[in-house]
Amino acid sequence: MIAIYVRQSVDKKDSISIETQIETCKGKILSSNTEKTEVFSDKGFSGKSAANRPEFQRMMSEVRQKNISKIIVYKLDRISRSLIDFITMREEFQKYNVELVSCAEDFDTSTSTGKLMLNMLMMFAEMERETIQKRATDNFYARGEKGFYLSGREPFGYNKIEIYVEGKKTYTLEKNKEESTILKKMFSDYFSGKSMGDISRWLNNSKIAGRKNRPWSNNNVSRILRSPVYVKANADVYNYLVGLGAKMNNDIEEYIGKNGCYVYGNPAERKGIKFSNLSTDFVTLGLHEGIIEPSLWLGVQYIINQKQKHSNLGFGNLTWLQGLIKCKCGYTLYVKKCVNRKHKNPIEYKYLYCKGKDYDTCRYFTNMIRSSKVEEIVEAEIITHLNNLKNIQPNEIEKDNPELNALKIQAAKIDEQIDGYVKQFENLSEVTIKYLDDAIKKLDSEKKILIDKINDIQLKANRSIEIDIDIDEVINNWFDYEMDVKKAVSKKIIEKIILDGEEINIIFY
Repeated sequence: MIAIYVRQSVDKKDSISIETQIETCKGKILSSNTEKTEVFSDKGFSGKSAANRPEFQRMMSEVRQKNISKIIVYKLDRISRSLIDFITMREEFQKYNVELVSCAEDFDTSTSTGKLMLNMLMMFAEMERETIQKRATDNFYARGEKGFYLSGREPFGYNKIEIYVEGKKTYTLEKNKEESTILKKMFSDYFSGKSMGDISRWLNNSKIAGRKNRPWSNNNVSRILRSPVYVKANADVYNYLVGLGAKMNNDIEEYIGKNGCYVYGNPAERKGIKFSNLSTDFVTLGLHEGIIEPSLWLGVQYIINQKQKHSNLGFGNLTWLQGLIKCKCGYTLYVKKCVNRKHKNPIEYKYLYCKGKDYDTCRYFTNMIRSSKVEEIVEAEIITHLNNLKNIQPNEIEKDNPELNALKIQAAKIDEQIDGYVKQFENLSEVTIKYLDDAIKKLDSEKKILIDKINDIQLKANRSIEIDIDIDEVINNWFDYEMDVKKAVSKKIIEKIILDGEEINIIFY
């Protein structure tokens, strides 16, 4: 079957009527041709989109059923006003061996000249596609640099509002009073020891609607806890994001603990989970105010990063220390049950076991240690620690930490060295530049180690201040608690417990 496709948006004096188009197209059909001819006419439809043209869609259905051998149009723009769309259509025509004829352009893909014209059109279409993509990308990055909201639904905790900046319409974020309160609870709960699963279950059980009204999951919660859009970004946040490899659009002086951050870049180049590796991304200060205090936000990042380093996150019902206790070799310790059947009534024992023994990498765990023995030692230390904590005043904790100050000075000196090297790049040979580049990379690695140490110290200070347990209640009732309660309290006050043989080192927050 030969298809004649005609289209007219609106009746105008200077427009080609549907009837004229049909007669002209019929003139392209040889009198000797015996194939059936059918007209597909879209009157009153724009050429911008093929999806909204019913007769065009009916024609394409016939093409896919292999009922059409040739399509004739009065002019190429009757079938599409977009070269990119046309190329997509043409690929489908080729798939089903359909020839295309245009009367006005004398275009017939059954001839060698027509095929040449098609190749030229494809070349120009590709140029147009690349130009449009580059223009869109440039505009996207330009908007990002200015802190404009880029696209998509507003993040949980905010409303999206329309504003004008430099005479241009854009959007920014405004706190949603109800959602921002929930958001703060999510961060503080995770910081206090609750898991992402605990938080997502609470959100679902409380009938709190997320974006698109979908149920909450660990992934939803993780993405929120990771996102810098919520933090009142200060210099510490700046250094943390730099440590993740981000390219910063604003100077550190602009990070005054007020505005949140946008992260943007090419998702195709992003490696791993967003917000954990920003080496292909840019960060810019948004026009909106943050919701979460920087100390709390950084504390949450530190906890997430620490948990990702260990395969066991504290699940298990054989000891309340599960997930906290590590061997000096680096592996998390597990509990194994052993039954002594020599007695009339078999006795069950629980022993700590290092996974490193399975791989012959642990040289510290030479003797079996009962978990109950370690529990007794840790219990005594917990009570002593809580009694000491009662007597510490907040201002004592918040005083300047000499170690922290020294680390920040070292980090600042490294920045000065890097700046000095960068200033030498001009007018240097390629070989010299390579040596300088290597030196900068080494200094940058050293700085990342310092930043991790700084975050570690600050987290511990914050945990001491923000611990949300009733100390007297825990001291008085500890030995009556069930295992789950002991586990929850321990996670709030203990960072980790390291065993070196039978020597126990408890590291409190």
